[in-house]
Amino acid sequence: MLKRLSLYTLLLCCVPFFAWLINWHWQGGTNYTQIDTLLYFITETGSVPYAIITCGVFAVAYFFCIADKKQALAVIAVMAISVGVTQGVKSALKTVFAEPRPFIVQLTEKSSVSPDYFYDQPRKAREQIVLDYYADKQVDAHLVHHRSKETGYSFPSGHSIFAATWLMLAVGFGQLLGRNNKGMKYLTAGIAIWAVLMLVSRLRLGMHYPIDLLVSVLLAWVFHCGLFDWIKNKPIFNCTLQDRA
Repeated sequence: MLKRLSLYTLLLCCVPFFAWLINWHWQGGTNYTQIDTLLYFITETGSVPYAIITCGVFAVAYFFCIADKKQALAVIAVMAISVGVTQGVKSALKTVFAEPRPFIVQLTEKSSVSPDYFYDQPRKAREQIVLDYYADKQVDAHLVHHRSKETGYSFPSGHSIFAATWLMLAVGFGQLLGRNNKGMKYLTAGIAIWAVLMLVSRLRLGMHYPIDLLVSVLLAWVFHCGLFDWIKNKPIFNCTLQDRA
């Protein structure tokens, strides 16, 4: 279990590591392509309210993949608690560290607004500052809308910990319950690809620094190592499954 969780954690860590390796830095003037449009829609799967839909889709998928429905409901309950706890930890850390996002740093450097003034404003006012800043700039309307709604702090990354949490859950329950379950294996593979692209999108769209992603992934890994060590011997997760093909 620990080895498999660590392996997939390393996969996600490759995103910030690669950014550091090539000395990549977000450039606000970058021209965006169709790939960036895809990354935008992927990042939206981790944004409120769409993240709730994402959770629902994954929960339904696991409900149908797991033959024992009592066990499936227990799995979904653990998933809900896991997402809630990791998002709570993320929110607390954002308040403590109060690091501005890359695009907000650029905004404050190129306007008369200081970071302190920006974050002293209520959310609606911050949203309007962002909209005003991009009003005369050649930036995709979808991206401007997203940034205007994402005016919180940068460290750690909520989208990244959301994606990493779901991947850790997929890997953990795949090891615990679905070693012979093709459906769960396909889900793990799909969630892994989605999670990697989620991390890439947060860098590419100017929402986070590599360190934000790395810490978020490691937080998810530590939490789920403890979680699965605790639940692996619970009777509900030791039932014999009639795995679905």
